[in-house]
Amino acid sequence: ISTILSTLLQQTAANAAAAVLAPAGGPDTPIDVVPKNYTDAEGILLQGFLSLPNHNDGDAEVVSGGSSDEKKKLPAVIVIHDQSGPDTYEQQRATILARDFGYVGFAADIYGVNTVQPPADAPFSERQPFISQFTGNATLFAMRIQAAVDYIQGMEEVDETKVAIVGYCLGGTGVVHYLNTHDSTSVDGGVPLAGAISIHPSLLDWPGPTVDIKIPALFLTGGSDFLTSPQTMAKLETDMKIGTSTGATDAESYKSPWETVRYAKIEHAFSNWLSGGYDERADARSWHSMTTFLEEEFGLSDDESMSPPPGPEELVISVNYADNMDGDYPLMGYVSMPESTSEDTLLPAVIILPHKMDSVTGPNRYEQQRATELANEAGYIGFVADIYSQDLKESTASELEEMYHANFTKYLSRIHAAVDHVKNMDDVDPDKIAVIGFGFGGSGALYYALSEDGVDSGVKAIASFHGELEDVAKVAEAKIVPKDAASTGDGNGFQWTAAEDDNNNSSLSWDNADNDGGPTRRRMNTVNTPQILIQSGVEEDDMDDVIQIEKALIDMEADYELTRFSDTQESFTLWNDEQGRYNPRATARSMDQLSTVLFEVGFTSVNTNDGTKVTESPAAAPHDDHGEGGHVHDSTAKPTSASSASLSATTIGFVFATTWAMVVLLL
Repeated sequence: ISTILSTLLQQTAANAAAAVLAPAGGPDTPIDVVPKNYTDAEGILLQGFLSLPNHNDGDAEVVSGGSSDEKKKLPAVIVIHDQSGPDTYEQQRATILARDFGYVGFAADIYGVNTVQPPADAPFSERQPFISQFTGNATLFAMRIQAAVDYIQGMEEVDETKVAIVGYCLGGTGVVHYLNTHDSTSVDGGVPLAGAISIHPSLLDWPGPTVDIKIPALFLTGGSDFLTSPQTMAKLETDMKIGTSTGATDAESYKSPWETVRYAKIEHAFSNWLSGGYDERADARSWHSMTTFLEEEFGLSDDESMSPPPGPEELVISVNYADNMDGDYPLMGYVSMPESTSEDTLLPAVIILPHKMDSVTGPNRYEQQRATELANEAGYIGFVADIYSQDLKESTASELEEMYHANFTKYLSRIHAAVDHVKNMDDVDPDKIAVIGFGFGGSGALYYALSEDGVDSGVKAIASFHGELEDVAKVAEAKIVPKDAASTGDGNGFQWTAAEDDNNNSSLSWDNADNDGGPTRRRMNTVNTPQILIQSGVEEDDMDDVIQIEKALIDMEADYELTRFSDTQESFTLWNDEQGRYNPRATARSMDQLSTVLFEVGFTSVNTNDGTKVTESPAAAPHDDHGEGGHVHDSTAKPTSASSASLSATTIGFVFATTWAMVVLLL
């Protein structure tokens, strides 16, 4: 079993990389659908477009397992269209869902066959009154969606328990209306939806929930989309937390999972390759997030049923180094190396900032286990940094953490010391470094990202998991630079309003560099601008603090991705958390996001002739003894090289996160 899992996980690692590096389709994606008429509850004629796997005939039988007479019920995804109706784009998406995923794809109709629409080239000001009859009428919009749900659930080929809806733009607004007006079953007592996904919806103003919201939901939005500002997302979170009738005042226990993701510098309609707001990277990442979400809700993976893993046996060696900027303050980290490497190959390294430490072992066992996973299963060098273990002889961990939050300059010095030490290790590619942190370490990762001195050269990714954002928000607030006097927004002059053109595209202070009116690809600034991930629990971090941090990141034009997980508390990735706050779903999804970002920035694993995972790298660059901003940290001792380190792998395959997380998400 372990051999099979290891092989499958190596394959899924490559698949995950491909999934986030390329969109699912494009303007030339072929369409394979047939029109299907149906009606809503009021008898209005609607026409959708159906796509079935491996068939171009809407009445064809779907078979499974190689047996021609054995029918297989399939999951189905209903695509809710944008303001132009169920045309080329939605039909392409339905085709992709059928062709590439084996789902029944259906591009639904919200407007109606006999409805007269404004001309396609009419300015937005003329289209707005027509669109408002749906965006301003949640009951009507949800009824039209329900008509498509009823039609698809009634198909012989469809497993009625595995039907989901995904809405784009106008359709994304419809998904929000549907969640707020439909409980776990349809109005006729039918089968509940398995999931709902809203992609760049228009959420300027909408009514709150009138029912208990019990449908798992995913919201994918752009950080520069004025139709989903941080304040708008705060209202959405409140609605999802309350999930009760209008007038409720307190958030109730909410068990059906929901999740929001925001992509930096991304405008409205980012997933529509036929629009001027298209962004290839955001489209690819949001599609990957959506498809893994669907796999979970369709029961193709099941992270919820798994018990917290104990984690792998930690296979690390202790390393002494020092913070030269703080009087050679002694530090003790832990390094985990792959079993063997090619002599001429340099490896990426991931530095882990710890959640807790003690005076004997320094960083605790959890971070050592994560470092072991990085080495044995991803082929990276895992390094657990030290922050304050020497001070534990005179102070408690809580006291020291409070002190480092108050004096984050010293915290930054510790992080620079770890980066400089790792970059000077013999087997490390100094141009492929990531810094990640959990809890207290997650705060440190964000302090590092927000640092006025910038990050060290070679650091390509920074990730914060349940990072105690209340403390980080105080630092973020101090960094925000007021905009010019013409800006509008909150009290410090921060601008979030935006101009809207006739195509319903929005823009803030940054524009796509090569926007000529057609689809564009955002150019990534690769000079000292790492990809930043923030993984936050809704029950842990207040939305006001999240907004403050996002404002600071926007002000510094950072590349970030911000994810919020429902029903998720502090320490949600820690499987050894004594208070039972470990959340397997949030852990699996957040770790998957990290692994895909690492692939994006060049941490791609390959196999040597002996089967060992290593990473391709250009010719070794000279090791830089000097960090950015004048930091100089000479290690007091170098760790054992990969060729001489004796570390034996005993755990089952895992791309970056835990074994179970990757099995859950990708098998």
